[in-house]
Amino acid sequence: MAALRQAAPGYRRALLIIYLLALVVPTLVLLYLDLQSVRRQREEINNLSLSNLRLSGERLAAELERRASRLAEATLRDPDVFQVLLPADRPITPEVAARIRNRLNRIRERHPITQHFFLVQGDAVRFPLVRVPAPQPFEITPGNGNSSTQRFVALFSEAETREIRLQRPDLAVEGYRRSYELGVPDAWKAQALARLARCMQKSNQPKAAQQAYQTLLARYGNLYDSFYRPYALVAGFELDSTGLLVQLHRDLVRGRWELSAEQVDYFLESFAARERHPQETQETEFLDHLRLAHALEESFRLHGPIRASEVYALALTRGQTNYQTYFTPLSSPGGPKVLVGLAVRLGWVQNELLRQCIADLGMTQNASIAPGLKQLSAVPEGGAARVAFKSAFPFWDLSLALASGPASAVAAHRDILIFSGFTVLVLFVLVLGVLLLIRDVSRDMELNRLRADLVSGVSHELKTPLTLIRLYGETLLHGGDFPEVERQSYYQIITRESERLTHLIERVLDFSRIDRGKKQYPLEVGDLAPAIASAVGVYGLYLKRRGFSIETDLAPCLPPVRFDPEAVFQAVLNLLENAVKYSGESKFIGIRLGSQDDNIILEVADHGVGIPAGEREKIFQQFYRAPGSAGKGGYGLGLFLVKHIMDAHGGSIELESEAGRGSRFRLIFPCIKS
Repeated sequence: MAALRQAAPGYRRALLIIYLLALVVPTLVLLYLDLQSVRRQREEINNLSLSNLRLSGERLAAELERRASRLAEATLRDPDVFQVLLPADRPITPEVAARIRNRLNRIRERHPITQHFFLVQGDAVRFPLVRVPAPQPFEITPGNGNSSTQRFVALFSEAETREIRLQRPDLAVEGYRRSYELGVPDAWKAQALARLARCMQKSNQPKAAQQAYQTLLARYGNLYDSFYRPYALVAGFELDSTGLLVQLHRDLVRGRWELSAEQVDYFLESFAARERHPQETQETEFLDHLRLAHALEESFRLHGPIRASEVYALALTRGQTNYQTYFTPLSSPGGPKVLVGLAVRLGWVQNELLRQCIADLGMTQNASIAPGLKQLSAVPEGGAARVAFKSAFPFWDLSLALASGPASAVAAHRDILIFSGFTVLVLFVLVLGVLLLIRDVSRDMELNRLRADLVSGVSHELKTPLTLIRLYGETLLHGGDFPEVERQSYYQIITRESERLTHLIERVLDFSRIDRGKKQYPLEVGDLAPAIASAVGVYGLYLKRRGFSIETDLAPCLPPVRFDPEAVFQAVLNLLENAVKYSGESKFIGIRLGSQDDNIILEVADHGVGIPAGEREKIFQQFYRAPGSAGKGGYGLGLFLVKHIMDAHGGSIELESEAGRGSRFRLIFPCIKS
């Protein structure tokens, strides 16, 4: 590398190219071949693993289907299932449906595979209810001469005539009230109270109607009217209270009342239509049961004869919901054959039943459910095998991944990983070496270019003071009799240009010594103020002639510091020169020397153009010049030399600057502790 630095730039480029061709290209070729070999080995291992996984997956899928079918059959053969009776040739009312649901729920508690039961007769779904049963007219039978019943019949019939035939709800109010007060069954009392509230509302008695609806809601909310509507919902929609409607909506979706799917859809639309009481319908088991009823009505079709001893499987889908069902005939004397069926609890199958099958088969593969996906899946590490179910769960794929492979496969994977790791490490080191080489060569080339520019620029700047010194020296030597004032002016120009020439040469020499690591500073103990005052006095006259206002505040009797007077003189001149270059139109320079804590601080401030925040760390680098400094002279060495001087003195340099408002440089010298 040292030989490469000493070589000429052209040879460096050639050596770099040879290095790249000799090392990088063969390494890349070998790496490519190694990666191809690794890829082929990995493919072979994956293919073998996938074949084994597929065989295991087929066994697991078949076992899962067999157990699900066996559990469903055991549920449908439960003795209590055969006690479920349907009314012959009559619609199922909500009361009958509630009794059926309660019986089937007790059966379901004993069989965890069951999510829902259903009953199908002919082409109609009988349970759960899909359609609203035909309205039942309100019929009143006198009974066995009971006086209350007879009185209720007379009063209710008279009030009904006045309300409906005569269109006089105001005359019907008293009849409905008196009939409600009689000791009759709750179904009759609820009907009379509902009629009473309706007539009060029509007769412009809102408070009395509201009180009647509240009584109807509180006492008879679980009963149904002749249209199979719960009185709680009838009264709730009339009362139209936000809190009440929220509670009724919650009761509806949780299945408080045994309603048909058609009714539930209607009531949910009614709730949604009340914009003052918007409700978000949550998924519940009751709503899912009714969705199953819709799916059965749309897709349940028998293909061929049904044998009494068989259990049949059928998969259904409605919207985004899947159902796996099993059904079997239920003995029914006369009429169309009744089928009883169940919908599988898919979550239980996905978790519990799958886990049991894996454990019983002694499998080591991973199989789990990915939430939100319609498939049994796993998180594969080296690939996964997917197997479709054959007789059930067509909306799922069984996916398996190896938990731990055979010892040979594990060893092969380990060898491949180690080999790949070493190859990548070698490539990384090689690439890093190339990048460092390129950066080093580029930096050396850039420094050589900057040094060449410095020599060229300094040579050009030397011409100006030398030309002026020679011009005015020859003028004084060969000239005539000049006035004393003019002669003194010539002397001043020669002196000023000599100082400028000396300052420029010293700066270049200092940079050369620093660059070669041979710059030394003879430090001595003393007061820093005289050295600062000397530098300000030498450069101050020049600044005042250029129109600058210099404000100085040099504190006397400062603590002693260890410093090189010549170096400090040079640092102060560099700061003053920098302030002159970037002073803008302010023409102000402030110089302050004082002590703070255990330090002596020299501060040089100007009200010039300032330094942007992004440039403040860079200006102390060699050859660096801030943007916008073109045409101001210099070669980016002044502040670099100042920082080097302060580092050699064990001090530091600080900068405060704001673009457009000036800069403040501080040279901090540590005091000598006694």
